Amino acid sequence: MVIVDTTFSRMQELVKKELTIEELEEVLADIGMELDEVNGDIIKIEITAERIDLISVEGLARAINSYFGLVKGYEHVSVEKSDYVHLIDNSVKNVREFTRSFVVKGLKLSDELIKTLMQVQEKIHDTYGRKRKKVAIGVYDLNLITFPITYKAEKPENISFVPLDMIQEMSGLQILEEHPKGQSYAHLLQGLTLFPIHKDAKGNILSMPPVINSHKLGKISAATKDLFVECTGPSAEALDSIMDVLATMFADWEGTIFAVTIKDGKEEIICPSFKNQEWTVTADVVKKLIGIDVDTKKVTELLPKMQYMVLETKGENIKVSIPSVRTDIWHPVDIADDVARAYGYNNITPKVPNLSTVGGMLPLNKLKEDLANFLIGFGLIELNSWALTNHIDQYEKMNLVDEPHIKLGKDTQDSELNQIRSWMIPEAIKTLVANRSSGYPQNVFELGICVLPDNTKDVKARNVEKLVCLLCEEKTDFTQIKQILDAVCNFIGIEYAVKESKHNSFIEGRMGNVIVNGLNIGLIGEIHPQVLDNWDLKMPVTALEIDLSIINKL
Repeated sequence: MVIVDTTFSRMQELVKKELTIEELEEVLADIGMELDEVNGDIIKIEITAERIDLISVEGLARAINSYFGLVKGYEHVSVEKSDYVHLIDNSVKNVREFTRSFVVKGLKLSDELIKTLMQVQEKIHDTYGRKRKKVAIGVYDLNLITFPITYKAEKPENISFVPLDMIQEMSGLQILEEHPKGQSYAHLLQGLTLFPIHKDAKGNILSMPPVINSHKLGKISAATKDLFVECTGPSAEALDSIMDVLATMFADWEGTIFAVTIKDGKEEIICPSFKNQEWTVTADVVKKLIGIDVDTKKVTELLPKMQYMVLETKGENIKVSIPSVRTDIWHPVDIADDVARAYGYNNITPKVPNLSTVGGMLPLNKLKEDLANFLIGFGLIELNSWALTNHIDQYEKMNLVDEPHIKLGKDTQDSELNQIRSWMIPEAIKTLVANRSSGYPQNVFELGICVLPDNTKDVKARNVEKLVCLLCEEKTDFTQIKQILDAVCNFIGIEYAVKESKHNSFIEGRMGNVIVNGLNIGLIGEIHPQVLDNWDLKMPVTALEIDLSIINKL
């Protein structure tokens, strides 16, 4: 969640009708947000992290005005043409590839607005910007800059400027080592031989993104009237969205927005672009997802309350324009949810479904529960391990180079967690390692979920339910673990075969794939001595891992 700090009086200025605190609290709840705190005129509003368009009080006021029907859809932001040019040099292609920018003129900045700008900037960095990895924003005094601006990469020892809030020039490496912001974000440039910078036509360095701005050009005061605003990151789409959000905010501050032409090789991009998405929905989809009785006419009346523009209706099809700042709209379900909010969730009467069915466990969950009871009766101890793990445990310690898996990125709170497990055996081995001082045998099992990449799914991943069994004792061998497999398959009521195979985690000749109805559902074998050495295990281990998701479909 993200907190927007503002004042009730500022909200009153922006909303086109008289509001009480109670009415503000109610309308915020209706659009899915919350009035978190009221202290005199100071208010704190909690918004959901995906609604980046509401990260300023101006964005919230726009949403409230639309909800009350005081404006229709998303208010247009006027963008003036200009000759401003921002060049992207090829040197940044393998460093931090994209940049976007625009100019705003005629602002009347106060200390309060400057504070708001800094808060918005940092909240975007921390949320949508993923701690500046995805998006980093820079703001500068336009009148101190000479166009064209060039975005390029240079060796850090050749970069020299006075960073924000410092008094002496520093090199790129010095900034990372000595400046507080440099120390905080040095990891984003770690391992790079070239650092990205913005330079103007006179060779003045504006910033070294995503770390720090120049003190000379990036220091904003109440005397500043005109701004140059830029952002950098690995995703052009994300940058376009953020520039649209910021341009909208500055327009609401009564500034005039001027477009900048971004020249990236032979490609020219005009920023801000305000390129809205166009989708088609039907009232039938809304009815099925939300359960409210609405026709096409009613849906077309409700959509503008949530800032959509209805472009046309053909029969049951409603073509809508989605504001470019609505980065949270990924699926028709999101539009249906907005229709429900415009209708009012409090106006929906809960109904018990008229179904002649009896509730019960899902077949897969029933299978897992039965298997757990069976294996406990067989003398095995049940485990529960974490799904979050790391590349070393999943692959390197298992004598593997790599396999398809879901990465977590570099910004996890625990540096040792960088992926979701793609198979269960390594995580079960961790339990054996943690219990090396206990007596043997240690025979264990776990029923759990692995997550694998899958481009056919809308989330690009799928869950796989698995069973893993480990036998750890002095005389364990392939025959012993195969007896467990025999018992499990006999209990489930399926026939299987073991096809000899090779796998670097297992001893060659003592490992095989488990085949059911021609499908490979898992593996079985004796863990390789090198793997045991990697884990510092002194006892032999045999292992079995099978895919219950496949078995459940048989």
